[in-house]
Amino acid sequence: MEGNVITPRSRVRRAKGESRAEEVFAKMLTIQRAIQSGMQAMDGSVGMSGSQLSAMWHISATPGLRVTALATAMCVQHSTASNLLDKLEKRDLIRRERNSQDQRVVSVFLTDRGHEIVKKMPGPLHGKLRNALRDLPESVLDSLGTGMTALLASLSSATKEKENGKPR
Repeated sequence: MEGNVITPRSRVRRAKGESRAEEVFAKMLTIQRAIQSGMQAMDGSVGMSGSQLSAMWHISATPGLRVTALATAMCVQHSTASNLLDKLEKRDLIRRERNSQDQRVVSVFLTDRGHEIVKKMPGPLHGKLRNALRDLPESVLDSLGTGMTALLASLSSATKEKENGKPR
């Protein structure tokens, strides 16, 4: 029971932790807004969503990319990547090819029309973010990676508890 007693000192520690959490949250929102504004700028330039442009950029960088690899590169579910590709295929911007030995394997290529759009496309903002991350010292990347992993684990457990009807 002693561990549950709130003292003036524990209030200060909690307040500092909460203010630090708010500070980090604000920085995460700043990064999110920068990514969103970059995507919105791209949206208007070619009349496509940022996600569609991002998919095309990934395909142009790795012709023959598998759908699973595209989903992984974009940090989306396989079904989300497939839905994006459906829209791009309808606009004749990409084509899918099935592997002759394993029909389950689908590789994706840009069409000539798709290549023309990619040539006009401004560099994706997530490329700027990736480059900024690459410029950071290993120790900072290690700390960021550890922190992000912990945050994602916490979010995942909170989601699972909510789905199971348990309060967090």
